[in-house]
Amino acid sequence: MNIETIGQLVEKNYGQKVKRLEELNERDGQYVLLAETSGGKLILRLCPPKRSQQQVLSDLGVLTLLNKAEFPVPQLHPTVTKQPLWEWQSGCWAYAVDYIEGEQPEVDLPTLNWLAQTLAQLHIFVGKPAEFPAQVDWLGELPLSIARAEAASTHPKWGKLAREVASTLKSLPDLSILPIGLIHSDAHEGNLVQSPEGELYLVDWEQAGVDKMIFDIALVLGWLCVWPQESKSSLFGDAPDKYDFDEEYCTNFLTNYQQVRRLTEPEMNLLGPAIRFVLGWYTARDIEREIAEPGVSDGLAFTNYAILRSVTPAWERRLTIWAQESAQ
Repeated sequence: MNIETIGQLVEKNYGQKVKRLEELNERDGQYVLLAETSGGKLILRLCPPKRSQQQVLSDLGVLTLLNKAEFPVPQLHPTVTKQPLWEWQSGCWAYAVDYIEGEQPEVDLPTLNWLAQTLAQLHIFVGKPAEFPAQVDWLGELPLSIARAEAASTHPKWGKLAREVASTLKSLPDLSILPIGLIHSDAHEGNLVQSPEGELYLVDWEQAGVDKMIFDIALVLGWLCVWPQESKSSLFGDAPDKYDFDEEYCTNFLTNYQQVRRLTEPEMNLLGPAIRFVLGWYTARDIEREIAEPGVSDGLAFTNYAILRSVTPAWERRLTIWAQESAQ
């Protein structure tokens, strides 16, 4: 990526003088930049070659619909020719959304409750999800996740963890029976922004589409509603090796979610396996990345594994009971 070239393309496509370009992050060939222009600040997403023009347009279709419905999401910023995207290099597509001034909020109960109701509203947003053009297929990547874990099974550092992840993923019950809706796919604290006025926004919609709604719920419960256990000895040095689910956080999230959309009985019964699947997916991916580039996950490979192994049968039963009680 050439910053100077990107600046010229921004000026050409948006008709605004670029004052400053700052790379915020890069992962798997996708760049996120902050552009300060004569017209204001923009967030630029430069997609990698593996994301076709049709895939990017599908992503932007979700954002466009949510913008029209005044959902608390960033506004897609069209080009001077009213196009949603542009080519930043041959075969690679880019788009811009308006920058939301603010900071990542503390995930306290009011923030968690807002997220619960926002996700529930998102999940029922599409009337006929099976016909919606933007589709996600988390379960379709289950064989890949197992293969990633098995490939690391003999690694001197990651082998034990990888073998457990592979075994866990292989033993999951059938999650394909669960209902579908429009999901965000990455609803965690890093994708929340709170404006100076106190308004909350959910950002980073590139993985949104129709899939099992339980995966959004599982990710929030697994990442935002757990606390590390105190342990005298740990597999990971200073990092905790097990987590407990926080009853207050879990029940508040489930109660506020079900004020908008009630979970089905199968969803209530499969919360635990869904969390194991989602955390297993992330752990397998992060272990693969750690082997290729040590330290790249910034400790998330250990954290995701620790949460994964914390979803015991006892916690599964408790999560189901909390979901049932929260629906009353």
